[in-house]
Amino acid sequence: MYTNIYFVRHAEVKYTPDEFIRPLTEKGQADATRLVKVFKDINITRVISSPYKRAVSTVELIAKDKCLDIETIDDFKERKVSDAYIEDFFSFSKRQWEDFDFCLDNGETLRITQDRGIKALYEVLRKYKGENIIIGTHGTILGVILNYFDEKYNYDFWIKMKMPDVFRFTFNDEKIEYIENNEI
Repeated sequence: MYTNIYFVRHAEVKYTPDEFIRPLTEKGQADATRLVKVFKDINITRVISSPYKRAVSTVELIAKDKCLDIETIDDFKERKVSDAYIEDFFSFSKRQWEDFDFCLDNGETLRITQDRGIKALYEVLRKYKGENIIIGTHGTILGVILNYFDEKYNYDFWIKMKMPDVFRFTFNDEKIEYIENNEI
């Protein structure tokens, strides 16, 4: 039985220190509206999201259009970087992609983030077998989930991901058949 998971990386956000409540920019809101058209002819049966506002805001218009509630799953949230502000975020991120066990104080490694995301993904697959599911999430956790299935999804790929971005994962039972980057 085939299950399609459409991972949707959130749209563009306004920076705020509180990562949990970062809102979408005007462009991000317009892109979220455009996503409704992307999924218009797809029989989406369930919408799941990270609890972070930017992820929920990116998929909520799709859920409304499909008359579906949004189920939030904490394990699809973004990785915790640190309690402190990071001056050179891209150098830090590159180091993490080079060493999946590297992290800053009170932060998560990419290995921990990947393990959490994969575990949540397989729980969704078992619970909602045979459905077409949207999961609203974030760039890094999506990047390391992609990397779990194919190492070509690395730092160089991650740095070029769009906001928003859509990847369809097709599973036959719990076996990955293919991954496709959908045009938005």
